[in-house]
Amino acid sequence: MYVLVENLRLYLESEEVQIAANGGFTFPNGNETHQVPLFLGQRFLNNGDYDFLYNSGGPGYVLNKAALKVLVTSALPNCQYRHMRTPSEDVAISKCLQPSGVFPFYTLDEDGGQRFNHFSPQFYLTEALDLEDDHWITRWTTKDSKNNMDHFSNYSVSFHYIEPTVMKQMHAILYGYCNSVIRT
Repeated sequence: MYVLVENLRLYLESEEVQIAANGGFTFPNGNETHQVPLFLGQRFLNNGDYDFLYNSGGPGYVLNKAALKVLVTSALPNCQYRHMRTPSEDVAISKCLQPSGVFPFYTLDEDGGQRFNHFSPQFYLTEALDLEDDHWITRWTTKDSKNNMDHFSNYSVSFHYIEPTVMKQMHAILYGYCNSVIRT
């Protein structure tokens, strides 16, 4: 996973997230005594089921303080999935949080670009061009997800399934090291 920490920070400090954590009405002024639990990430459908959304663990997900408190104090202790042996911790966490009223937050940007990306950029620029309806990603992503360059937010937070060489290349491009030779 490749994370752009400054984009994550910008998103978490954004007006959109701050207002949502403050109940969706006003920007916080510092005197708040309550915070709304937020569960941020790339929303997936559980095998195409629109009744159960979860945040994919691959590109990472974020819980604010209020959501983490719910997870630790009530969701996990009361969750029938807490002892489940599964590689799908992302699904299990969502199944534990939802009875407590914590659901995956809509994290697409104002243009519909994905902030938390399950695949590398080249996937959406090459393989995604030929996706058919029976490809697993089309069954697991919500219909508001885009393809090609439109898929990404200009301020993407993370990318999953990235080879180390591609991480180095992205880092060089994003942080102005393109004049350097990238070695593998």
